[in-house]
Amino acid sequence: MRTIAAISTPHAPGGIAVIRISGPDALSVADKLFHGVKGVPVTTMEGYTCAYGYVRDGNERLDDVVLTVFRAPHSYTGEDVVEISCHGGIYLSGRILQVIYNNNVEPAEPGEFTKRAFLNGKLSLSQAEAVMDVIRADGDAALRQANEARTGKLGIQMKQLGDRLVHLLSAFAYWLDDAEECPPELAPDSLYSEVSDCIVLLQQMLAQYESGRIIREGIRTVLLGLPNAGKSSFMNAVCGMQRSIVTDIAGTTRDVITESVRIGTYKLLLSDTAGIRQAENTIEAIGIEQAKSEAQAADLILYVIDAQQGITDADRAMLESIENQPCILLWNKTDLCDAAPPACNYPIFACSAKEGIDITAFAAELDAQLHVNMCPSVPVPINARQRTLLVSAKGHLDEALQALANGLPLDMLSVPLELAASDLLAIEGTQVTDDVIDGVFANFCVGK
Repeated sequence: MRTIAAISTPHAPGGIAVIRISGPDALSVADKLFHGVKGVPVTTMEGYTCAYGYVRDGNERLDDVVLTVFRAPHSYTGEDVVEISCHGGIYLSGRILQVIYNNNVEPAEPGEFTKRAFLNGKLSLSQAEAVMDVIRADGDAALRQANEARTGKLGIQMKQLGDRLVHLLSAFAYWLDDAEECPPELAPDSLYSEVSDCIVLLQQMLAQYESGRIIREGIRTVLLGLPNAGKSSFMNAVCGMQRSIVTDIAGTTRDVITESVRIGTYKLLLSDTAGIRQAENTIEAIGIEQAKSEAQAADLILYVIDAQQGITDADRAMLESIENQPCILLWNKTDLCDAAPPACNYPIFACSAKEGIDITAFAAELDAQLHVNMCPSVPVPINARQRTLLVSAKGHLDEALQALANGLPLDMLSVPLELAASDLLAIEGTQVTDDVIDGVFANFCVGK
């Protein structure tokens, strides 16, 4: 097993930098470059203990540091681990890391520390995936969701479901071995009830996926409307800076401009798009097609209307084309016109992008229209890999249930049940290929 090392803190100047070493030679390598003020060798230090001293490169003293020892198996990776906390200079931490590499230590690959934690049984695959969600969380809701996954909530549910299917498969194996006696678990009514119950649980988890994605990644929000309705002004107002160019010339915005904006408890991935009209040139036509494409993929559309113009036939035609999507009408330019918003099927938010947006009021409108319903008792699949496996497992159980309903022989149900159980085990990494494991950790940062 290779001994690996990497800087685990961001690659930027800071108060401290943390360099992590993991593997069979971690303690002996650290002992070669660390000189503790008490003279205690690193190789004799107990786990969960720290020592103050300095790091040297030959006879050159590089920096005062704090060294922490974690002994196998009671470490993050399950191996011997040493962490060196030094001053947070980019050059300095890089210099210390190079001294470590000079002692037959190899650079850690992206996510390799967490990958070793998984391979050494410290984490399940779903828990390992949640580690990066904890790092990326940018709000309370996202952090809570990531921590729930990291503590194994999804894994517990997968094991319970998997155990139920394995129990049925054991009954099938017994029955196939002695066909004269059918176990009570395989009685049609009992089997139908058990499989149906498993399907309901999978449906509940899948229903949580989209809400969970919105909490983690943000609401894909598109500003749509006619030219000069005030889309770019609204974008700039909620961003607090000039993100989009604003002029009196219709068709100024040609490309899709996206910015992440936090409004209350929600993160909006807000995209300003070209005004919808009959294009005057090829470039504008491309921008308008991009706007329509963005709208089709959006979680929320903010349709901007110029209060001075009111709702035009072009607005109505555009609103008709998005009638099945969540939408809020922004009745804009109220500083120039006191016309009342029209009655319609969409919620309306009156505003003046030029004079400034009442963010608190807009957040309340978002909350009223987009309140994300999460069931705290139901685990949330946190990525597309997990969701795909849940969909596949549910499909196999649906197939088994249909076979049962059609009165097919019992032995035809064992295969879809076995495939469903295999999918659930794959979520936790019990039955996955090396390629899947490598793919999961390739998205991690180096040093984690």
